[in-house]
Amino acid sequence: MAPYIIIGAVALVLILFFASGYLKAPPDTAYIISGLGKRRRILIGKAGFRIPFFERVDRLSLRVMQVDVKTSEAVPTNEFINVTVDGVANIKISSDPDALKLASESLLGMRQQELISLVTQVLEGNMREIVGSVGLKEMVQDRQGVAKKITENVVPDMNKLGIEVVNFNIQNFKDNAGTIENM
Repeated sequence: MAPYIIIGAVALVLILFFASGYLKAPPDTAYIISGLGKRRRILIGKAGFRIPFFERVDRLSLRVMQVDVKTSEAVPTNEFINVTVDGVANIKISSDPDALKLASESLLGMRQQELISLVTQVLEGNMREIVGSVGLKEMVQDRQGVAKKITENVVPDMNKLGIEVVNFNIQNFKDNAGTIENM
């Protein structure tokens, strides 16, 4: 009778051990399993297994986040007219395996507000660069074209972080001299 109790207890411990290692990732979250060995495993929208106590599971949200981008100071256009620009971007951590690997190296453990702050700084810098290279008339008449230039300019920087820009829109331009209103 004693051997059956021992075998039953061992079987129960093994079942609990394996059950505690079972993971099921939702489609909007990446589970990054690391620990044993150097290779990381990534689960998105599927089930997997980790070895409890030896492997760790971290999560990255793949949901779209909205980032408000405003120039903190007036930016001179190529015609030396100072303007402030307000824009909004929708970004997300890419689900592409290579990009997700980059994101797990640079963004893992970062809170959403920290991530948005980082992305805001990158977007604002790129927005200032493009606004400084275009004229006021182009900005006012071709708002989408300027937004497209900003998006194209920021994509390489975001790719290095494993982030994709879903879209970017310029909401408005302002200048203190009233030049835009007079146009």
